[in-house]
Amino acid sequence: MTRYEELTPEEPEGWSPLAVAMIATLVLLLGLAGALFGIYVANVNAAAAAASASPAPSAPTTPPITPTTTPVPPTPTPSVTTNPPAPDAFPLPPLTGLDFMEARTKVRQLGLDWTLKFGPTGDDPTVVSTSPSAGVSVSPGTAILIVVKGRAPLADVPDIVEKPCADGVAMIIEAGLYPNFLTESRTGRVIFSAVLPDARWNDKMSLACDG
Repeated sequence: MTRYEELTPEEPEGWSPLAVAMIATLVLLLGLAGALFGIYVANVNAAAAAASASPAPSAPTTPPITPTTTPVPPTPTPSVTTNPPAPDAFPLPPLTGLDFMEARTKVRQLGLDWTLKFGPTGDDPTVVSTSPSAGVSVSPGTAILIVVKGRAPLADVPDIVEKPCADGVAMIIEAGLYPNFLTESRTGRVIFSAVLPDARWNDKMSLACDG
């Protein structure tokens, strides 16, 4: 008689389905992480390359300063001009050595003004100098200073009361005195006159006119 043995079925060998699924998931996650890291590294490298490729800003260049020299104008040479003499000018005649009254008469005839300057002492009426001196070009109205050696002589005081004011002034000047008006009026008749006792040439004689 044939004998059969009953065999117990063996469990299959290898990975379980759960383990395989977990391994597959892990591999997928690692692959995804690797891809993301690769993209990040690529972006960083691209930014670094772009930064290195950009040219650095250059400092602004300042144009060279060229010194300028302002030309100095030449100094003008002053020209010496000589004023031409007046048409009616004439050389002053010599007056030195004359009596001062004679010298005064000459300058009056030439239309010149005059001033007498007397010395401190003595009675010598001689002219010792003039300013301007003889030969200098003068014209009518020029003032001549006549320097006399001696002191001023006594004046012959004129009587000018009741004279026309202009005539009284002329008489005062003729006597070698200077008119001194006591009023603003220079017209009319002389109503008053006065002079110091023992008046000498170049002293003042006061007068008043009623004009």
